[in-house]
Amino acid sequence: MPDRRVVARPADGLAIDFVVEADRVELGEIVQRVRDGRLRTNIGDVASLDDAVGALNPTTRRLGKTVIRVLP
Repeated sequence: MPDRRVVARPADGLAIDFVVEADRVELGEIVQRVRDGRLRTNIGDVASLDDAVGALNPTTRRLGKTVIRVLP
């Protein structure tokens, strides 16, 4: 049976794909820079996991990143 997957291509023919691999040491350095005030964060909204869908699909424009808080 032939493969019937549809591949979406951007109109200009260019696409960028990347993979992010977490590195504990680098993440620790980022946290320390935030704590020291050497790196500022731009958090626009913090939402619970229960409210994640609405928070990630806002009806109005928001400045900053949305953080989803996941509590154990």
